[in-house]
Amino acid sequence: MSDTALILLTLLVVLLALGYWLTHRAENRQLKADTQADTEIVQRCLDLLQALQKHRGLGAQLDAASIAQRNALAQQLDELWLNWPGARMQLPPLQQHWPQLRRNPADFDAHCRLIETLLVVIEQLEDRLYRQHHPRIRGLGEACRSLEDLARLRGLAVRAANYERCPPGLQMQLRFICKRLLDQEQDAHLLALIERLQGDLIESAQIRLAPAECFALLTPLIEQRLQGIRLSLD
Repeated sequence: MSDTALILLTLLVVLLALGYWLTHRAENRQLKADTQADTEIVQRCLDLLQALQKHRGLGAQLDAASIAQRNALAQQLDELWLNWPGARMQLPPLQQHWPQLRRNPADFDAHCRLIETLLVVIEQLEDRLYRQHHPRIRGLGEACRSLEDLARLRGLAVRAANYERCPPGLQMQLRFICKRLLDQEQDAHLLALIERLQGDLIESAQIRLAPAECFALLTPLIEQRLQGIRLSLD
């Protein structure tokens, strides 16, 4: 082989290697950017989940403090829905359901439907990130669904506390959620909360808890568990 041919061959090998390296670097950058975008969306979904669950829990409360807190949450949700990347990331356009819900804060079922759709989105993002070698994301959807059981318990308890005695329909729902939570875990704090609800609200001949008390009773545990979910993603 002539010197010229050897030089050309060497240059070709160098160019191919450089091209491969540049392509690989670009792919890594894109993957990192995509992963970062998905992670940011997960955090936004957690913010939405927290705010929607609180907004639902306050929906049946009529005192001035609760109304003011609910209105502040509605403004927070307005901002969270801005630039929702549904179409760009092949996610459902969840924000389109919010305006009607904002006008009807006492609509418990509508809140639940929107939250359920949000939970499905979180599960989709969990699968996507797990495939992108983000192992700590595994279990996110399950954790958020357990959190929703607690938040739904809070919302139902608040609604029930508006009556002198727990209505049969709400009583049935509250019993079901309490049983499911107790079947899933035996956390001492949760056990104490459920015993309090059962004794003073669900099974009581006369309810001894005000709506605001029910909200305050369950919110610290919900917030603690949500913070645990956030920390697990870091």
